[in-house]
Amino acid sequence: MAKDRAEEKQFEAEELDRQIPDKLFEIAMSCSFDAFMITTAEKGFPIVFINQAFTRITGYAQHECVGRSPSFLQGPKTDQVVLKRLSENIRSGTPFHGEAINYRKDGSEFIMEWKVIGFTNAHGRISHYIAIQRDVTNLRAAGFYSDLR
Repeated sequence: MAKDRAEEKQFEAEELDRQIPDKLFEIAMSCSFDAFMITTAEKGFPIVFINQAFTRITGYAQHECVGRSPSFLQGPKTDQVVLKRLSENIRSGTPFHGEAINYRKDGSEFIMEWKVIGFTNAHGRISHYIAIQRDVTNLRAAGFYSDLR
């Protein structure tokens, strides 16, 4: 009986240890100043996660983004050369770093700096992409930021 209880306690401790990375991720994402977006590697790169900073920057809530392609943030002034470089990096499996004009929910423009990194699954294939983003509009306007295009 004591052995069964000891094994049960061990199982509970291991289960808690498995939950810690999820909790750490949740805290990090909710407290980050930078926006995070996670997409699948499927056609159109459907969004599976955004954090609160993404909502603060763009005005879009999680339920308005999940399942959509990140391209819904693009518009007439989005630099197609930057998007082509992003596509080339994705195809080659190379991390991307750049900036482009994107559009908020209210239609206003902002300059977004972002990095995109592929996540390789246990089978050695990229299954998801993680995009770390920030609004650099005010920094650029004040002359404190270099051009990454």
